[in-house]
Amino acid sequence: MIFTVLLATGCSKVRVAVYDQQKRQVYARETRNAFSNSEAGKEMALKNSIITTAEQFLGTRYKYGSTDPRQGFDCSGLVYHVAKKHQIELPRSSSTLAAAAPHIPWKKARPGDLVFFGDRGRINHVGIVKKNSSNELWIIHSTTQRGVLHENVLSSSYWKKRLLFAVDFTSLYTSRTRSKS
Repeated sequence: MIFTVLLATGCSKVRVAVYDQQKRQVYARETRNAFSNSEAGKEMALKNSIITTAEQFLGTRYKYGSTDPRQGFDCSGLVYHVAKKHQIELPRSSSTLAAAAPHIPWKKARPGDLVFFGDRGRINHVGIVKKNSSNELWIIHSTTQRGVLHENVLSSSYWKKRLLFAVDFTSLYTSRTRSKS
């Protein structure tokens, strides 16, 4: 008799737990759908897609002035080509890209944003942020020596001392679309 009561009590708890789990799954699905349709969700999806597209060109050789993956890319050629794949028209050079949107500290850059490098007062390089944490800044970029690669620029004495600022890709994109209308 005691076993039957415990079994019955246990079963009702199991049903409640299953019901609660199903409610949590429905809520999670609705939340994901709502986020996906929000501006923040669309922005995150675009930036993730920018990274995924850029990763397709890892290993592509360097070629100054080129936006063609068959010939190779320079740094801004890579950014230009990746954006173009998403039907986004951007300025062609790293310095005009940097001038096209407000700057943010590179420490606040999120995956999919652009980071800029330079020396002696000139911007001369751009990369796409893949990951940014307190001690790592992984970017995808095209370099004269190694072509398109992903690299932690904070572990490179060459890139670390030339790191200037970042641009939120979304602000770059929205400023370009507003200026066209």
